[in-house]
Amino acid sequence: MIASRRSSLRGGAAIVVVAVALSACSGSGDEPSAPPPPRPVLTVTVAPTDPQGLGYSGTIEPRFETALGFRTLGRIVSRAVDVGERVEKGQELAAVDAETLNADVRSARAQLANAKIAARTAKASQQRAQALFNDNKTVSQADLDSANQSFSAAEADLVSAKAQLAKAENALSYAVLTAPFAGVITERDADVGQVVAAGATVFKLARTDQREAVVDIPASEIGGLSVGSPFEVVLQIAPSLKVSGKVREIAPQADAVTRTNRVRILLDNPPDAFRLGALITAIPAEKAEKPVVLIPPSAILTEGGKTMVWTVDPKTKTVHRQAVVTHRDTGGRIILDSGLQTGAILVTAGVHSLEEGQKVTLSEGLAS
Repeated sequence: MIASRRSSLRGGAAIVVVAVALSACSGSGDEPSAPPPPRPVLTVTVAPTDPQGLGYSGTIEPRFETALGFRTLGRIVSRAVDVGERVEKGQELAAVDAETLNADVRSARAQLANAKIAARTAKASQQRAQALFNDNKTVSQADLDSANQSFSAAEADLVSAKAQLAKAENALSYAVLTAPFAGVITERDADVGQVVAAGATVFKLARTDQREAVVDIPASEIGGLSVGSPFEVVLQIAPSLKVSGKVREIAPQADAVTRTNRVRILLDNPPDAFRLGALITAIPAEKAEKPVVLIPPSAILTEGGKTMVWTVDPKTKTVHRQAVVTHRDTGGRIILDSGLQTGAILVTAGVHSLEEGQKVTLSEGLAS
């Protein structure tokens, strides 16, 4: 009797425990699930791009540069200028030993003096022969013809002697190298004591009145350029100094290593600060005249033929789709035309896995 009561009590307790457990399970199912944590995202703030970032680096070079050398063989005995110095037209730059050339001039002068004496003597003989032939016929026709021939030969020798002297004096002038125009010495290839051949480069002289910016532009971006395309050229050490220019020449072939084409931009009245060799940035005029906003390619989302981006509401820290209008420049960069305001926060990674209104967290410093 007692045993049966204990069994009943144990069975009832088990039923109560099971009921409590079931009620507990059913109660936990009715409670709402916890929201997912905000997702971390990478962002950038929409802002105009510095135009220099859209330009091409290069240097200032002369429009005209001439290699200068002696027109005669010789040993350099003096040098009056060095690299970087400004020179005026006709200024002496260097000289070679002219002793042999001076001797040639002295010899030519002596020959000219001798030719003058011979010409005077021949002329006098011809005049006497002519007079005797006309008066008494004491001189034969053959003698007169011989006198005339001697006089003609003496006159020819005199002309030749004058030409030889002019040639020797001209050759002597070759011993001094002078500047054919005003400019700057950009290179020196020989020095005092060195023997140089005729025509060998001693200096390079560049004109400074016409300067140009020389830049190397990727072959993929050269298609939008042509001779006459306007550029704005900025001095890198002083970005406030700018000058306009137009493309003068585009290399027809790209460099085999860098795959770039060399472009020469003739500058319009550049200030003195744009010295030869100065580093510059050349910016296409259409990009320098108005602010340009670049969109990272990773921020672009294409849906239904439309270009979309995700923007972040800084107050609610939620993301929202935004339609934008963009285009690509010759360099493949994505440029914003419309759809975003300056200062908007743009998501730049994971744009294909976001949802409208999703909570996000911004890494410190990326959205500022």
